[in-house]
Amino acid sequence: MTRRLIIAGLCVLALVSGASLLLFVPNPLGGKLISAAKAQGYIAYTPDEAITLAYQRCSTCHSENKMLLYCSRCGPPFVVVAHFMRRYVEITNRANNGITVEPFTDAELAAITQVWNGLIGNWESDWPRQDLKKLLAGDEPLIRLLQTAPADRPIEAALRHRSAPGSYKEETNTTAPRS
Repeated sequence: MTRRLIIAGLCVLALVSGASLLLFVPNPLGGKLISAAKAQGYIAYTPDEAITLAYQRCSTCHSENKMLLYCSRCGPPFVVVAHFMRRYVEITNRANNGITVEPFTDAELAAITQVWNGLIGNWESDWPRQDLKKLLAGDEPLIRLLQTAPADRPIEAALRHRSAPGSYKEETNTTAPRS
């Protein structure tokens, strides 16, 4: 009986040690596991990781200049843009057999939205809430983000006093949102 207990204990110890080495010692497989955990929302993105993610994912389809010069008069707030980018990727992947763009996860879109809100501007207060919710068409993760105050969004709050080089950062409306 004690022999089985010792063997079971050694197996558990080996598994825990192996998992620890995989995650805490820099290596390609551990990096992929951590990236996947962040993309699924199990681990939070740091502001710098979120900036890198936003540039990497968005530059797949858009030039950096197009992203940095976006302003509120040109289109809806970033939370709605992110929703439509999710839909656009789905439609593109269905329509083009040879071209595939990696679909966005909920955590990636939340991080990307916060990055652009922080670096370029958050114009959600310029739009009526019910219009934004209608445009989000039941996209619950982005609706939850919309319902979270910008000061309570960790990435956006950390970036609100920074600006992306080359961006047009318009002062945001500080009045209460229209209803």
